[in-house]
Amino acid sequence: MRFGFGLPAAGAAANGPDIIRLAQRVEALGFESVWCGDHLVMPTGKITQYPYTADGSFARPPTEGFLEPFTLLAYVAGATQTIKLGMTVIILPYRNPIVQAKMLACLDILSGGRLICGVGVGWLEKEFQVLQASYKDRGPVSDEYLEIFKILWTQETPEFHGKFYDFDGITFAPKPIQRPHPPIWVGGHSRRAIRRAVRYGDAWHPTRQTPAFVGEHLPYLRQEAERQGRDPYTIAISLKRSLHFTDIGLSGEALSRSNNALIGSTSEVIDDVRRCQDLGIEQLTFDFRTGRIDEMLATIEHFAAAVVPAVQG
Repeated sequence: MRFGFGLPAAGAAANGPDIIRLAQRVEALGFESVWCGDHLVMPTGKITQYPYTADGSFARPPTEGFLEPFTLLAYVAGATQTIKLGMTVIILPYRNPIVQAKMLACLDILSGGRLICGVGVGWLEKEFQVLQASYKDRGPVSDEYLEIFKILWTQETPEFHGKFYDFDGITFAPKPIQRPHPPIWVGGHSRRAIRRAVRYGDAWHPTRQTPAFVGEHLPYLRQEAERQGRDPYTIAISLKRSLHFTDIGLSGEALSRSNNALIGSTSEVIDDVRRCQDLGIEQLTFDFRTGRIDEMLATIEHFAAAVVPAVQG
């Protein structure tokens, strides 16, 4: 079992010293990865589209902006040595595919081959509108962009002729360090997302779901892999949730059990991680139900000291 933790990309802890402090501590403790998400703007009105709450509401206020993920991970890459740098997830239709492929390749090169390219199709329609990207076509556009990434990263004279994008007569260099390309982790919890993970991805990376939900969908993933002629066990399974311990003196701000967060005592967290292992989940990524850097670090330290030995010993 591998573990990663979210970087503080929004809120009070989203500042250079705290970000580096967290990333370096995660690395020093021997964890696999650090992660950040992708929002460029937020609407001024109430959000009702968020797919991980019953009423579609989004917890963060619209004035609390998010650091841009390419910039954030490049900053962290320069202050770390070994930890993998993950996106959970970049929204593919938001950016030109060739520019995105170039930025991802450069991030992989400059980090020494540490990039995990987490991708998704997005959910916030207002963001699509202001970026002049098609919300309706976000699924097929994302599929084309993934094809373009792979072509640019692996072919000497790449060309592509699709419904939404078309190019030829170019070279694309430098190529990423990782071969054949940086791992692609496909986010999303729908069957369409699973099919996308099987077709293009190295991992399926659902967010804000329970272990039981993931377990219920693994037979479909394996069936779809067999249909597409792919070994299902070449597709890693990852789950991202919030983590909060109730028995180590953290503040009460995180006590809501919404969004399928992992909130419980140390023994409950250990049981949950073991359940994930038994289901075939290979990687867990956690963010936090607190905006305080000291509580984020306390959560990471306690997980390393109490949970990891119990589940890997």
